[in-house]
Amino acid sequence: MIRLPAGNLVASASLIGGSCKYLQVGRRQVRDHGAELEVSLDQMAAIIQGATAMRDAAESLGMVACAAAATDLSHLFQKFPHPEKGHLSFGERELDELIGGLDYLLRTFRDELDARPLFALSPGNAGLYDQVDPLFGSAVDDAFPSSAEDIVEAGKSLAVGRWTGAVMHLMRALEAPLAALSVHVGIADGANWNKQLNQIESSLRATSKASDGADEEQWAAEAASYFRAIKNAWRNHAMHGRSFYDEERSKEIFDAVRGLMRHLAGRLSE
Repeated sequence: MIRLPAGNLVASASLIGGSCKYLQVGRRQVRDHGAELEVSLDQMAAIIQGATAMRDAAESLGMVACAAAATDLSHLFQKFPHPEKGHLSFGERELDELIGGLDYLLRTFRDELDARPLFALSPGNAGLYDQVDPLFGSAVDDAFPSSAEDIVEAGKSLAVGRWTGAVMHLMRALEAPLAALSVHVGIADGANWNKQLNQIESSLRATSKASDGADEEQWAAEAASYFRAIKNAWRNHAMHGRSFYDEERSKEIFDAVRGLMRHLAGRLSE
């Protein structure tokens, strides 16, 4: 996937199009009156900047014809007359070449761009893709650093509509917290979630208000029920190819996993 500066690119294409029209009007005046058209250095600098932006985008997208048009235009720029008092003076022949080069750049860019599918993220999803802060909070990242990459990828998957992929990354993100919970209750970490949860739940049933306190008993019970619910509702299906998920379900799972990991990060770490 290629990321483009969309706003700058649209502005550049608009500038090139507007410049073509301006130069065409100027060429008509040159023909009618036999004078030269004066174009300010600032305007020429803007044209060159816009053409450069379009060339860079064309090269990134593999737009061969457009990139070649931009190269030809850059060679044409080198043939410009020397500036005089803050402007360039163009005769009819030079304007023909310049207008033709700009117009060809714009047409090849439009035609080749039409042949490529482009996608845009909504403002809400853009935040899931460009993650300024950890999606589950800094406490979760600090407690379970090996889960951080899967959490990031889950957010990116949601942003681009890969719902089942997001769920699979979320299930992977829970591996480290499950291992930490196993250590917390005094059992060996294992590869089988069901066996591991059975042992965790058995150990947690031994937790009591008298020996461990009411807060610890409640915390442990909530942790176990969270994990069991996620396993039965989603993990078995997602990780064994039984289900595909839509937007609503994947976001529900995202919220559930975030809630569980925040709950665990209050007392556990890798």
